[in-house]
Amino acid sequence: MRLAARALPERDLVDVDLTTRAFGAELAAPLLVSCMTGGTTTAGSVNRALAAAAQEVGVAVGLGSGRVLLEGGDPTSFDVRRLAPDVPLLANLGAVQLPEVGVEGCRRLLALTGADVLVLHLNPVQEAVQPEGDTGFAGLADRIGEVVAALEVPVVVKEVGFGLSAEDLTLLLQARVAGIDVAGAGGTNWARVEGQRDTRAGLVAAAFADWGWPTADVLRTAATMITALPAEDRPTLIASGGLADGVDVVKSLCLGADLAAFGRRLVAPAAEGAADVALHLQVLIDQVRIATWAVGAPATAALDHTHLAPSPSRG
Repeated sequence: MRLAARALPERDLVDVDLTTRAFGAELAAPLLVSCMTGGTTTAGSVNRALAAAAQEVGVAVGLGSGRVLLEGGDPTSFDVRRLAPDVPLLANLGAVQLPEVGVEGCRRLLALTGADVLVLHLNPVQEAVQPEGDTGFAGLADRIGEVVAALEVPVVVKEVGFGLSAEDLTLLLQARVAGIDVAGAGGTNWARVEGQRDTRAGLVAAAFADWGWPTADVLRTAATMITALPAEDRPTLIASGGLADGVDVVKSLCLGADLAAFGRRLVAPAAEGAADVALHLQVLIDQVRIATWAVGAPATAALDHTHLAPSPSRG
């Protein structure tokens, strides 16, 4: 997939508008720092760096799974609200934990983190590979719908790196979720990560090295389904899963995404501190601005399929 490059953008680069509204806030660019880690002292320093950088550049930021917090674990690694008071903060919980924690557990997690949004992640293959994994996924779509109906904050559902089928998307739209993060195949493969923890798990995980739906394919399917809905019912569509740079962000926006999320590429900078994360985020923003300008679009909000180059003819 290539962007439709223009040699005459017909506007100044500085005039390109990257701002977007998401989850009740205006962002400086359509970017989200993905939910990644939590529950340990080391995770705390990473999350604080991510949150402070997100606040500095004006993008949304997510926390790692809050399961440990609900089980009475150390809350230190989740204490970042004070560092990111003006950008959307997303709490995160495995959807498979809903039978255990229920709506009240979700409310408690939101209260403990001060988050504006709840993310429920879906990770069936990862759980199945884990020796201690929870594979009780029966009836989760209905439970997600119950949480959506009961909570006063937006609820986003994401995969963890294997994408979502059309059937999955249909269930999530029926549940009236506020956002869908496709988290397609191409980024971190959590089955293989789990396989590094245990010999048998590693042998099982090897079969799932190329499992899942590619990010671009899920985005196309999701965007088609979402645009068929009335405007007031359309969830925020988030692209993630193997995005490499700001050009990939622009391609995702052309396919119908509202935001693009990055995780793994920000972990190493976060270990060095907020300044390093802010630098990496600013580079992404610069790339998004240049690519948007160089396809002739006035704003990221104006990007659509017409800014993609035609596929080369074959034969």
